Amino acid sequence: MSVLKKRKWMLGLSALVLIVVVAITIFLNIIIHSNVPKLADGSIEQRYAQQGRYPVKIEEVKGTHGEALFRIYYPAFQGDESYPIISWGNGTGATPDRYHELLTHLASWGFIVIDSYSTTTGTGQEIVDAIEYLNNENQLANSLFYQKVQMEQIGVAGHSQGSTGVINAHTNYTSGSLIKTIVSIALPDLKYADPEDVYDTARIAVPFLIMGGTRDFLISPVSTNKVALHNTNASTPVMMGMAKGAAHTAIEGNGGNHRGYLTAWMRYWLLDDQEAMKAFHGDASEMMHNPNWVDVIQANMDR
Repeated sequence: MSVLKKRKWMLGLSALVLIVVVAITIFLNIIIHSNVPKLADGSIEQRYAQQGRYPVKIEEVKGTHGEALFRIYYPAFQGDESYPIISWGNGTGATPDRYHELLTHLASWGFIVIDSYSTTTGTGQEIVDAIEYLNNENQLANSLFYQKVQMEQIGVAGHSQGSTGVINAHTNYTSGSLIKTIVSIALPDLKYADPEDVYDTARIAVPFLIMGGTRDFLISPVSTNKVALHNTNASTPVMMGMAKGAAHTAIEGNGGNHRGYLTAWMRYWLLDDQEAMKAFHGDASEMMHNPNWVDVIQANMDR
C-alpha cells in the first residue's frame, strides 16, 4: 500500500471511529435523558428544584500571581442580611464551570456558595481553605463579605472525588468542627480513592445526606452508598437515596434530579426551613415515598 493510500485509509478509519463515538454518545444521552423522571407537580422536590427568590452575583478570587483560587456565588446583598455557607467539592478534573448552573441555583435560595478551582479535592483541604477564606473576609471591614457570612451555619457538598473531600474536611481538620451538615453525591467506592483521600463515615458527627444514581454502576453503585450509610455513627442523622436514571455525572450542569433535594436539605439544616424538613423528616417524609428515588434509607431522621 502506498504512503498516500495508507494515509487516506487511516484518515477514513479515524473519521469512522469518530462517527461511531459521537453516535454512541448521542444514543446514551438520549437514553439517559429519556429515563430522567419528571418531578411531581406540587412536590417539595419540585419546589426546591425551581429558582429561588434571590438574584445571584459572582465574585472571582485570584491569588497574588493572578491565578484563579475561588469562585463565589452569592445572593445580591440586601441591607443587613447574612447568609449560610455551602463549600463545594469538585469532582476529579472539574472546575466551577462544570457546576455553574447548580451553584447559581443554590445561591438563589439564600446561600453563599464557594468553590475552589482545584481539580483534586479529595483530601478536603480545598473545602476547608474556602471556609477559612470566607471566615477571614467576614471580619475585614473593607471586604465585600464583611458581616455577610453566617459562620455558625456551614454546609459542605461535593461530587465524586469532591464527595470524599467534604467528608474529610469535616473529619480530618480542626476547622471541620464548623461544618453543620454534609452531602455526598456519587461517592466513590473506597477502592477508587487515593490513600490521602480515604474517607471514614463512622467519624461523621453531623447530619449526612448520601445521593447517588441508579446508572452509576461502576464508581458509586448502590452497595457503596449503603456501606457509607451503615458505617455512619449510630446517633448521626443520615439519609440516602438513588435517583432513577442518574449516571455518575448527573449532578453536573444544573444538578439534574439531585438539585431539588440537595437544596431542600441545605435549607432544612442551615436555615431551619420547616417546609424543606418535610422532605426528610421521619418515615412519612416525601423522599421516602418518592417514586423517582429508590433505595431510600434513613436513620435518626425523626428528631
